[in-house]
Amino acid sequence: MRSLRQVFGRGENRAESDAAAKSWNTLSTIGVGSVADVDAHGVVYPRGRPLSIEVWFGSGDRWVRGSADAGVRQTRVVGLPIIETRQRVGDDDLVQTAWADESGDGRGRVVVELRNETDVAVVAAIVVRPRTLLGEGSITDLRVADTLIVADRRPLIELSRRPGDVAAAVDGDDALLDLLRQSSVSLVAHTDIHDDDGRASLAAMIPLTPGIERQIQILDGREAATVAPAPLDRVVAGWRSHLENGAEFDLPGWPKHLPTALMSSLIGAVADEQGPLGAVSWKIDDDAGLATALGGVGLDWAASSVVDRLLDGVADGTIRRSHWVGVAAACASIVGSSVGDETLARHADSVVSVAGEVLTKTSTPWLPGRLVEVVRVAHGTKAADDASSIVASKTTVGVVPLARLGVPVGKDNCSEVVNEIEGATRPLGVFDVALSMVASSQCGRAFDGVVPVRALAGSSWRWGHDGCGDSPQARAAILGGLRSLVLGEDDDIIDLVPGFQASWLGQNVRVARIPTRVGMCSFAIRWHGARPALLWEFDRQPTEPFTLMCRTLDPTFCSGDAAGEALLEEPSHLVGA
Repeated sequence: MRSLRQVFGRGENRAESDAAAKSWNTLSTIGVGSVADVDAHGVVYPRGRPLSIEVWFGSGDRWVRGSADAGVRQTRVVGLPIIETRQRVGDDDLVQTAWADESGDGRGRVVVELRNETDVAVVAAIVVRPRTLLGEGSITDLRVADTLIVADRRPLIELSRRPGDVAAAVDGDDALLDLLRQSSVSLVAHTDIHDDDGRASLAAMIPLTPGIERQIQILDGREAATVAPAPLDRVVAGWRSHLENGAEFDLPGWPKHLPTALMSSLIGAVADEQGPLGAVSWKIDDDAGLATALGGVGLDWAASSVVDRLLDGVADGTIRRSHWVGVAAACASIVGSSVGDETLARHADSVVSVAGEVLTKTSTPWLPGRLVEVVRVAHGTKAADDASSIVASKTTVGVVPLARLGVPVGKDNCSEVVNEIEGATRPLGVFDVALSMVASSQCGRAFDGVVPVRALAGSSWRWGHDGCGDSPQARAAILGGLRSLVLGEDDDIIDLVPGFQASWLGQNVRVARIPTRVGMCSFAIRWHGARPALLWEFDRQPTEPFTLMCRTLDPTFCSGDAAGEALLEEPSHLVGA
C-alpha cells in the first residue's frame, strides 16, 4: 500500500467553485427523482454525499480543468436532463456527458461518458474532493480497490478499467495538481488516504486515446449496480417515450428543445419527496404549480402522481385551507384524462371539500368551470349542479397568486398582474417574466418572453430560485407562461394564440396536443401572403358546445367545429405594433 498526504492552504479555487455553484443543472430519473447536480464547469455533486467528482484531462505538460480553464461550453442533449460539457484543447474537444440512470435496485446512479475528439492521447483523472454545491464537504477515508473508488467505506465510483496511477492528498486543488505534474504514484494493491478533518482528496487516472469512449458510474454508496448502464441513445429514447403524449410547441424565436427541457426536468422532479437542493423552502403551492404545469401540457400521468400526494395531505389534515386554491388548480389541470379522473375519483371526499371551498373564493374564469367538472368526476352530476350554484355567490381571491400557479387570469384581472410587474423597481427575474407571459396574453399587451427567458437561463437552460441552481418552480412557471401564449380559456371560449406577437407575422406556428376542457387541441398557422390560415383539430368530438376563436389575429373568426380550416383576415392591427 502506498499513500500520499499533504496539508495545504485554500486558495482562489474555492472562490471559483463558489461561483460555479450558483448555476447548476439537476440530473434525475423518472423513478428515483433527483440523483445529482452538475455545475457550469461539469463538476458532479451526488445527492446525499458531501463530496464532488470532477474530470481533469492531462494533455502534454498541462492539466485541463473545467473549473479553472476557459473554453468550456455546456449544453443539454436534445433538451433532456443529459448534460454535455466540452473543454477545448487546441482545435478539438474533450467531451464529458453525464446523465442519471437506475442501477437495477430501485436507486439512482450517474453515468459519465468521456470522449476524446482530439488527435492526441490524454489522461483522464477522476478527481474526488470534499466539496459540495453549497459549501465545504467532508471525506475522511478514500481508497481505490481494483476498479472501485470507495469514500468513507461506501462505494462511490465504478471505473471502466483499473486506473494506471493514483494520487492522493489532503484537500486543495494546488497540492493535487502538484502531485499530478510530478511522477505519478504507481498503484500497488490499493491506494488510500485518511484525514480526520475530512479533507481527503484523490485522483485516479485512466487513459483516453483519440476516438475512445469510456464510462464511469457514480454510485449511491449502498451497493454496486446490478445492471449495466443503458447506452446514451436508449436513454434518449426512454425520455422521449415518456414525453410523447405531452404538448409540442413550434413558435417563432423559441428554441426547439426548450419545451423538452422544461417538461423532462419537471417529470424528474415529480419523484422527489423533498424540495430541490438549495431551495430556502419547498411549499405545498410549489407542488401544486408543478402539477398544474404538467397537466397543462398533457402530461397528466406525471401530474396525477403529484395530485395524489396533495389530496392525501388534504385528507389527513397536513395541507391547510390556505393552500387549497393551489390544490384545486392542480386538480383542474388533470380532469378529463383517464388517469386524472381515476385519481380524482379515488379522493372524492377531499376533492369536493377543496372544490367547494375554492369555488366561493375565485372569480378567475378558467378555474370554476374546470372545478365543476372535477366535482362531477369525483361525486356525480348532482354534486356538480351544487358546485355550479356556488359560483354565483363567490368572492374574489388574489389574482397574482393564481397567476403564479399558471392559472389563466382572464381579461378583467390581467392588468393587475401586468401593472404590478411593470411597476417593479427590482431587476425582473424568471417568475416576473413568466407572469408577464400569462397575464399579458389575455389583455392585448402580448409579451413573448423568449429573450429574457434565454438571457436568464444560460446555455443549458437552468433557472435559479431561492439559491437553487435548477429550480422546478421556475421551470413550471415558464411552462405555464409558454402555454398561455398559445391557448386561453374563458367560460365556453377557447382562444388560440392569445399571445401572438407582431414579430411573429409571416412566420408559421404549430402546436400539438394542448389540453382544453373539451379535449386535446392541435392547430397550425400558415401564411398566404399577408393573411394567416388556421388549421385545427380536437382529438375527439366535444360533448358540450364551445366557441373556438383566434381573437388576437382575427377578432371576427369563430367556430364550433371539432376540426376545420379557415383563412383569417389580415391582422393589420398588429403591423407596426
